[in-house]
Amino acid sequence: MKKTSLLTALFTASLVLSGCEGPKTLQEVDLMHHRFVLTKANGQDISLDDQAEIIFGENMTITGKMCNHFSGKVTLDNGSIKGSGIVMTKMLCNDDQLNQLDYVIEKLITDGTKIELKNNQLTLKNDTNTLVYQLKDLM
Repeated sequence: MKKTSLLTALFTASLVLSGCEGPKTLQEVDLMHHRFVLTKANGQDISLDDQAEIIFGENMTITGKMCNHFSGKVTLDNGSIKGSGIVMTKMLCNDDQLNQLDYVIEKLITDGTKIELKNNQLTLKNDTNTLVYQLKDLM
């Protein structure tokens, strides 16, 4: 009887422990070759007609646009991305919100930002800004 109780307890404990996994660490492969469209900036909805986007390419190169187009290379380290040498066109835009977001995305990437991917939603966040993107691959 004691053996049966012990085996039952061990079996139950193994089932409980096997179902408990920690959060998955974001890796480059989770981002590369994906396109994300901006849906929220600091809590405000962004019109999908604006097509503000970020695309992660091979070797963590990024391209995208807010009002202006930007590109560069980022590194992913411990849940953060950071890049130097981000290049961006510098045209003044009619849309004040997107015009301001040009500066936000450039600062986030240059200074470094926390990055999270959950349920096809990508979030870039620092102490003052939060950008939320939705996965919208072209193919």
